[in-house]
Amino acid sequence: MKTYKIIFFFFSISLFFTGCKEYLDLEPNSTIGVNDFYSNKTEAEIALSGIYSIFANDAVYGRDMSIAMEAGTDEGYYNRRFNENWTVGLYRHTSADSYVFDLWTNLYEAINLSNLFNEKLQKDAFEEAEYNRLLAEALFLRAHAYALLVNWYEEVPMPLTSTQDQSANNLAVSSLEIVYEQIIKDFTFASEHLVNVGDPNYVQGRATKTAAQGLLARVYLKMAGFPLNDKTKFALAKLECEKVINSGVHSLNLSTSSTITDPATNDTRIVVTVDGYRNHFLNYIKGTYDINESIFEISFKYLRDQGLFTDGRIGEANGLNFNFGGGQPGFPFAFAGYSPSPLLENSYETANDSIRKTWNLPAFEYRNDGNIRRVENELSPNFAPGKFRRWEPADLADLDRDVVPGSQQAYVILEQGPIFKNFTNINFPVLRYSDVLLMYAEADNEVNGMPSSLAVQYLNNVRNRAGLEPIGIAKPSAIASKENFFKEIVEERFREFAFEALRKHDLIRWGLLGERLKLLEQSIIGHPNYSPTNANHDAFLKASRFFDPSKHLSLPYPLQEVQLNNALEQKPNW
Repeated sequence: MKTYKIIFFFFSISLFFTGCKEYLDLEPNSTIGVNDFYSNKTEAEIALSGIYSIFANDAVYGRDMSIAMEAGTDEGYYNRRFNENWTVGLYRHTSADSYVFDLWTNLYEAINLSNLFNEKLQKDAFEEAEYNRLLAEALFLRAHAYALLVNWYEEVPMPLTSTQDQSANNLAVSSLEIVYEQIIKDFTFASEHLVNVGDPNYVQGRATKTAAQGLLARVYLKMAGFPLNDKTKFALAKLECEKVINSGVHSLNLSTSSTITDPATNDTRIVVTVDGYRNHFLNYIKGTYDINESIFEISFKYLRDQGLFTDGRIGEANGLNFNFGGGQPGFPFAFAGYSPSPLLENSYETANDSIRKTWNLPAFEYRNDGNIRRVENELSPNFAPGKFRRWEPADLADLDRDVVPGSQQAYVILEQGPIFKNFTNINFPVLRYSDVLLMYAEADNEVNGMPSSLAVQYLNNVRNRAGLEPIGIAKPSAIASKENFFKEIVEERFREFAFEALRKHDLIRWGLLGERLKLLEQSIIGHPNYSPTNANHDAFLKASRFFDPSKHLSLPYPLQEVQLNNALEQKPNW
């Protein structure tokens, strides 16, 4: 169930509730009685849907934070030689950058509406359990907004009440420790009072108990890494992962395979007959909730013909190139602005990881002449991610034959719903069960000083779904020490979560972003197709060359906020 009509109604009233976009200039001016609005379940659901809708904005999961700002890692890069539009992914942004400002203001808008919900929800109008469940959902969303803020900006102001007037303008930043304390408190309350999948009150696409536990585990892992480096948080991350795993609510969308031995060489290989990885991501593309593996996701749907702005750009800005049809409705356009890196492709190759490589890096495109062709050169701007593809060939044999003049080769549209050029219906994963398994493995390794049998088992669960041998067979050295197992986790997360907006902050918390960007540069320059005079190749190197560790491990505060908030001082070097 998706509450798009509720969201639309909420837009009409949230204009009164939120006022201007700056989070410290949100003066409620409603004439419909904000104090009386949160008095029954319908009104509360409308208010919650409005908060969810903010996370689906272009500035957050719709495009900017999930795609453009996440570029510039060992996963890949913005590939346009003639502009620098994805400034944050190129490390070319300033404090006046729209990406810096828009993410900040949208997340604070979500926080302000959550605070308002917390204040105005009328406790005496509900049974205690229902009141706590509704409040827990608002606090879950507030915690997630603050967790995203500290990921991107580090220390931030922390309003815990709704903005009433201009006197709230001047608010200094809180320390990371204090902000995290509140995030933990909110997620903990949410985990205690939200329902799980299968409960009569569960609504598909909404927060659950295990979502709160899993995202809290992610917060603890961040606290254990840069910049706090509080190693005691590994044990807490492990505990939250255990809660999700032991709940029995979630599982992987499994693959089935068989092992075949070549009698001539005695070499063995795994042949996959059911691809669970592909099937899982088809669910996001088709708007189907895979409640076993997808623990929390952001929902999108094209409903602009009904006046509803509930669509995203997933699969368009970061999808397989499709230029046929002139951008008219019905054609699954994608401009392929994001290119996967040679490092990512090599990671799949060295691990014999054909399932995830085939899905994430399919290396084909649909040209404007109606021809489906392979992209043979990994340094081509048309080499694009396939994880959130809108289409694929009807016949893979067309990849190796030219289109008959005057015709076009057949393709299948995977995305459900009306198809438009710049807007898609594809949902975006925030937390998957495989992430919980790998977070447990990482935390367990740190707690014990080397991987336990359970940590190895959970890593193998993810590998097995990808059609890979158990790590102890494929790479025995990976489980021989804490250091080796950590390196394998770094690579496994690389392969499993490519293009899911996790890699940049993984690398930052591990202290590896600068190192991996140097490796990225070396992989491009060392590629057999690289040419120092090729303008495209030069563009691919921008992220690694412009990255400055003294500035780019977090964003500056938006210039507009520094000018508005007299208690907010800009960061050094900005």
